[in-house]
Amino acid sequence: MRKQKYTSTQKSVGWKRAYKIIAEKYGYDTADKLFDEASDLFAKYSTRYNNERGVRKGHVMGAVATASLYIPLSDLVGQEAAVDYIAESMKPASVAKHNKIEKFPAPVFMRIAGFISTRIFSEKAGFKRRWLCNINHEKRYDLLTCPYVQVFSDLGCPEVCPAVCIQDDISFRNLKNGVVFERRGTLGRGDECCDFCFKRQV
Repeated sequence: MRKQKYTSTQKSVGWKRAYKIIAEKYGYDTADKLFDEASDLFAKYSTRYNNERGVRKGHVMGAVATASLYIPLSDLVGQEAAVDYIAESMKPASVAKHNKIEKFPAPVFMRIAGFISTRIFSEKAGFKRRWLCNINHEKRYDLLTCPYVQVFSDLGCPEVCPAVCIQDDISFRNLKNGVVFERRGTLGRGDECCDFCFKRQV
């Protein structure tokens, strides 16, 4: 075992937790070797996206970090198990987000939901959006393009995208502040769009 160092992007997509999971199950030697391969891939793939800027860069590099870990992991455990490990590694951050945002009263959260749609999931960030409803007590829209889908496809591992998609479900479902999150499908799961709907219970 040796102490692993992670970039902020790698930390944000669960590399630290993934290392612990893999080391506990397969041993530290295997984990160290896998993360060496993942780090090499991250350095290699990052150069493809040097021209990315702003909020889009955050999404793109998050996808790059995820793919870089997933590819050697899938060689070790197979695609299905690797997707599950990636999803599990990301989960604590999504649970923390869920616990934080459900503390906001519903009217405040709905304003936050507006910010999420126009800033974090904006066209500048790489998401083409189709608004269906944009009023105080309901924010409903479809995302027609997604940088995660694009990057995973570019890097030859589109099957890992559902591990990212499920983080929205963890973050936004079952909120206790009177806001309901509804979703039918995602691009990463093969659906025609990623639909978002935040509604205040009335």
